[in-house]
Amino acid sequence: MAVMLAACGRHQATAVGAVALEITHQVDGQALQLHEAQYPTPQGERFSVDKLRYYLSNFRLHRRDGQWFVPAVDAQSSKGYYLVDAADPASLRFRIEAVPPGDYDGIEFLVGVDEARNHAGVQSGTLDPAQGLFWTWKSGYIFLQLEGHSPQSGADDHALTYHLGSVDAQDRARSVYLPLAPSVAKVSERIEPEIHLYVDLAELFRGTHEIRIAQLNTVMGSSAGKTLSDNLPGLFHVDHVHNEPRHRAHDS
Repeated sequence: MAVMLAACGRHQATAVGAVALEITHQVDGQALQLHEAQYPTPQGERFSVDKLRYYLSNFRLHRRDGQWFVPAVDAQSSKGYYLVDAADPASLRFRIEAVPPGDYDGIEFLVGVDEARNHAGVQSGTLDPAQGLFWTWKSGYIFLQLEGHSPQSGADDHALTYHLGSVDAQDRARSVYLPLAPSVAKVSERIEPEIHLYVDLAELFRGTHEIRIAQLNTVMGSSAGKTLSDNLPGLFHVDHVHNEPRHRAHDS
C-alpha cells in the first residue's frame, strides 16, 4: 500500500522544498493567441478563443520510492486551488510548497473543484464568486470556461461557449496523472524543480469523444458537459522538467 506524506506533523521539519509549475497553452503545437488567431480542429472545423479559464486543485506528487506527498489544505482558505487564466501570465506559474526532499516521478491533480468545496457556498481567494466562475443558480463552480467563435457554430454571432462544471449531482471534475519520466523532480534545500506543462486545446475535440462544433457549440451546465469533461485529461502533458537552484527570495 502506498504511503502518504503530509505537510504536517513529523514531516514538517523536513518539508523544506517546493515544486514550481509553468503552463503553456497551445493548439496542435501552435501557441495559443487570444481573440485573433483561428485554429483547426481535428475534424477540419475552425475556432478562435477569446477566453480560457479553469481551476486546478487537489495536487499530489508521487515520489520515486512509491510514497505520495499531499499538500496540506485549509478549509477556510482557497490555498491549493489555482485559477488559470490564459489572459493573465501571472496565473500560468505557481508553486506547491512545503514539499519533503526527494525525487518525484509523477504529478496528479484535478481539473475543477472537488465535490466538498464545490458545494461549500461562498468562499474567498481564487474561489471567490467575484472571479466570475461561480454558478449562483446552482451553487457550484464552473470548472472550465472556454469562449470564442467558430464559422461552424450555429449560435448567434457564431459563438462558441463551453462552461463545464458539476450538474445534476454528476461530478464533472476530472483527475489527471502525468508521469515525469524520463525526468524526475529533485526536491532539496538547494534545488527547486520546475515542471513545464503544455495544455493542447486540440485534444478537447479529439479525446475520449470526438467533438464537432457544428453539433455542439454551447454547453452551459447541461448533460452534454460530460462528453467534453471526459476529454479534459488529454489536454495536459509534461513538456520538460528543470531542476534549478532555489531562489533566495523563496527561502524566507
